Amino acid sequence: MKPPIGPEQAQRLRAMRAALGAWSLRRRVAVTFAAFALVFTLITLTIVVSFGQAVHRGNDVINRWGPATLRTESLVTDMVNQETGVRGYALSSRLESLQPYSLALPKEQLDAAAVRTYLTGKDHLLVLLNRFQASVGVWQVQTAQPLIQLVGAGDPRAVVRVDSLADKARFDDIRARAADLATGVHDQLVHAQNARRSALRALTAALCVTALVILAGAYTVWRGLHRWVLTPVDRLARQARDVATNRPQARITGGGPPEFAALAADVEWMRQQAARALSRAEATSVELARSNADLEQFAYVASHDLSEPLRKIANFCQLLERQYGDQLDERAKQYIDFAVDGARRMQTLISDLLALSRVGRSTDSFAPVDTASALQEALEHLEDVIEATGAGVGHSDLPTVFGDRALIVSLLENLIGNSIKYRSDEPPLVVVTAVPDSEVDGWLFTVQDNGIGIEAQYADRIFAIFQRLHLRESYAGTGIGLALCRKIVQFHDGRIWLDTEERRPGATFRFTLPGRPRHDA
Repeated sequence: MKPPIGPEQAQRLRAMRAALGAWSLRRRVAVTFAAFALVFTLITLTIVVSFGQAVHRGNDVINRWGPATLRTESLVTDMVNQETGVRGYALSSRLESLQPYSLALPKEQLDAAAVRTYLTGKDHLLVLLNRFQASVGVWQVQTAQPLIQLVGAGDPRAVVRVDSLADKARFDDIRARAADLATGVHDQLVHAQNARRSALRALTAALCVTALVILAGAYTVWRGLHRWVLTPVDRLARQARDVATNRPQARITGGGPPEFAALAADVEWMRQQAARALSRAEATSVELARSNADLEQFAYVASHDLSEPLRKIANFCQLLERQYGDQLDERAKQYIDFAVDGARRMQTLISDLLALSRVGRSTDSFAPVDTASALQEALEHLEDVIEATGAGVGHSDLPTVFGDRALIVSLLENLIGNSIKYRSDEPPLVVVTAVPDSEVDGWLFTVQDNGIGIEAQYADRIFAIFQRLHLRESYAGTGIGLALCRKIVQFHDGRIWLDTEERRPGATFRFTLPGRPRHDA
């Protein structure tokens, strides 16, 4: 048996079922692109066919009918040259006058053969060519050759025959046949040119249609993207921003394709869950704020109430030693010293714990902090121990960071104080440097000393509260200093660590601080 569903799940199911009645975005995109693919396929085929026709018609003009026209004109010129040569030879009886005839005769045969090749497949033009060649043959046999023979024999009748009507009629027949052939070939040339123009117009039209289809397709895609994607997403984003900034209880409604309707239903369900979680978080936050206020008050009261008895213990033990010191043996005096030392260490521990608890309460005190000035203040606090140990503290140019000045002073004071405390046999030397760090949009600080150093295996342990690597008799302290440093750096959205890869003697601590205000500050 399935468990019952809640109202939110039911609403989501209703929205998704309603969305199923419409086309999904995937289906709309698929149908649109399929339609454009079909149209582009048809247009591409049309362009290919039109281009092929244009090329074919152009080849007809350039490679066939243009040369055919020139050869036909050359053929007519060959016959005119033959007639001129025969006439000149008949009138002058000089052999050199016959040269045009001798040269034009083989050329006429070559031109006729070339024209016949171009006219292949055009039977009506071949008929005209045959008629032309037949007329040429008749003229050559019945006019040209007899005249040449008469002139060669010195017969005076050759001069008379040149202007005979029969010979003129034969050559006029050649001219008429040549005109018919030239007209037919020219008509074919004009037809081929017109066909080429038609093919080019068809190709141009296909290209224009392609451009229009591309523009229409781009507009359709833009409209579809705007209507099916951008508008629903923008609407959903506006509603989400409205919920996030002004009205967390405002309902989110979907629109557009089913995917966005389902997404809006999911976001609405998430909003409801977030609203419930926010309501619980607000209640928890109020309770936590009250609890923190109580704890803070308790910390102040506890520190005061604990410190006062400790002061009394230390004071009365010292008073007891001063007034009755001559009556106490060495063991009793030692016991009193133990009690006084324990009370003072307990006071120091309470003070350190109180300082640790105060870190991270509020960023209201965040402001630009000159770390060079903060370092000088920290050194003033450490002036006595620096003079007592002969320590030297140097630094590079230090930047201005964004944070709590008092906490940054405490951070530097603790790190430098630790460097001096855990010194080696040589005079303590501490160097503080800073370089820009683009990864954190701030600064990387380094505090390096020449002390006894820290083994790599303790790199994480040293930042835990109350963790000490040495006996209290060897080095004083409560074990809170580095824990306080880590909390201060983390409060500034930074990171602090012990550089275990540094090969120089001593310890090297590195930490990062922001160079500008935090977004949530």
